[in-house]
Amino acid sequence: MARSRLPLRGIAVFAAVARLGSVKAAAKELSLSPSAVSHQIRALEDELGVELFKRVSRGIKLSADAARYAEILDELFERMRHATADVAAPGWSRESTNVVRLMTPPSLATHWLMPRLPAFIEAHPGIDLRVFAVRTADGNADDFDITIGYGAATRWKGRARPLLKEVIQPYCAPKRLRGKGALSAAQLLSQPLIQSQENAVSWETWFGQRGIRFDKSRVQPLQLDPSYVAIEAAVKGVGVILESSLLTEEHVRAGRLVAPLREARPPSTSYWLLPLHKGARPAMVKAHKWLLEQAS
Repeated sequence: MARSRLPLRGIAVFAAVARLGSVKAAAKELSLSPSAVSHQIRALEDELGVELFKRVSRGIKLSADAARYAEILDELFERMRHATADVAAPGWSRESTNVVRLMTPPSLATHWLMPRLPAFIEAHPGIDLRVFAVRTADGNADDFDITIGYGAATRWKGRARPLLKEVIQPYCAPKRLRGKGALSAAQLLSQPLIQSQENAVSWETWFGQRGIRFDKSRVQPLQLDPSYVAIEAAVKGVGVILESSLLTEEHVRAGRLVAPLREARPPSTSYWLLPLHKGARPAMVKAHKWLLEQAS
């Protein structure tokens, strides 16, 4: 007879929430974000076809059946902990303090952080760095140990440290220049233009800043998302992107992308490192310091 499947991840999350009486406390214990914990609870409720928690004004309340279920699970998990500790090596059961949860904008994670992660792992082999690529608008800094924010200085100045500067400008594959040293801003209108939802500046705004009319009836940028797809399309010669110097630096160094305009513009700070929470663990302090060193 086949055994019924057990949604073990959801069960473990439910047991933690029931025992601690709080989604936020369970998230901290499990090294997850509160939204991830809530998602697991909803998935378990859908799987079982019952409501396990009542959402009340001051948090959550277990149903009578859920309370009995939680009590049984707590006993079972305690037996599992003892059995696992008995078979594991000495010291295994010590609580790990080396998990560091980092929230960063997706594009920065892909193009700036990932190429540098091998160096971090080599320098700090004992730190379990967990990267959450989340747009600043979609994430809650309180859910993470370290947060990199994106936006203008008016949003972050006074609340965060400057981390990285960028220049927003056009980029294209060298073959798009067709032997010319550079193109003018007006000449770009005859090029296929690529944009993504994550772009800090739209093509319409960019042309407007230079006094060039952007006729939407004649120029319709190709929409590609997320931004790393747009960058890859530009590398392959599909068209011209309006992107950050930070996110394109690897392709520019390799000669896969060039800036078609000879236009000198000073970089501006767009990425910010939020301060650590009070009582930050040593692993968090080391990771925070490493990010600042990499940016410098």
